[in-house]
Amino acid sequence: MYLTKEWVATKLPKRPKNAHKGTFGKVLVIAGSKDYPGAAYLACAASYRVGAGLVTLATERDVKIIVSRKLPEVTFLLPDEVFEKLAQYNVILLGPGLGQNNQTIKFVEQLLKEKLPKTVIDGDGLNILSKISDWWEKVDGILTPHPGEMARLTGLSVEEIQADRVKIAQNFAGEWNQIVVLKGANTVIASPGGEAAVSPFASPLLATAGTGDVLSGIIVGMLAQGLESFDAACVGVYVHGLAGEMVSEKLGNAGMLASELLSSLPLAIKRLHNLN
Repeated sequence: MYLTKEWVATKLPKRPKNAHKGTFGKVLVIAGSKDYPGAAYLACAASYRVGAGLVTLATERDVKIIVSRKLPEVTFLLPDEVFEKLAQYNVILLGPGLGQNNQTIKFVEQLLKEKLPKTVIDGDGLNILSKISDWWEKVDGILTPHPGEMARLTGLSVEEIQADRVKIAQNFAGEWNQIVVLKGANTVIASPGGEAAVSPFASPLLATAGTGDVLSGIIVGMLAQGLESFDAACVGVYVHGLAGEMVSEKLGNAGMLASELLSSLPLAIKRLHNLN
């Protein structure tokens, strides 16, 4: 199916007036590294901007300093504190800007031995998974690869993936028993049961560094608010695309910074709510 604004509007999380921050979920983001602190910021900010109640970032000290100055609403853990705190969180986002050094790979391998809540895996989280045998048996997740990351996970070429995006996403969603969000123009969302949805958005404005980190933050924020995995992925992809369209009304098709998407996210959700 092609995603429509009417379908997405019916799936938006409920926002009861008597809610508190716990109502809208607690997100643990494991992201960022010395070279990629911005990825952690973008993912955390996006999760808050779509309505998550509490976002905690597990990261190294240098990234904590940078993100805390940009986004004081985030709380923090050091990576070695994650294992004792896992039970406090409803959902996890793993990977944006995480890096792939030996220490990080060992951390992810250890994490996959734990009983994890629903987990969105993006960026370097996916690159690390491609190095771990039978990883799909160890996680209940939403994977958000771009074609290059999908190639590393599957062993196929980017050209093979791009030649039949829907079928490839469906096949591997079933094989891995995971939701697969194959990013790109007209992003494809596939479920293990064979369901597939295609985004109507194909904007060159979104073809810039950091927009994938925003998308992963949106999806985990939707998941935290109680949406089922497939619905969270579909709603997240649509809201991301709609926000990009709203920015493009001002800027055209080039020149957007990924951070400029953030303030448009609640406005995109408001526009969808107005359909109801």
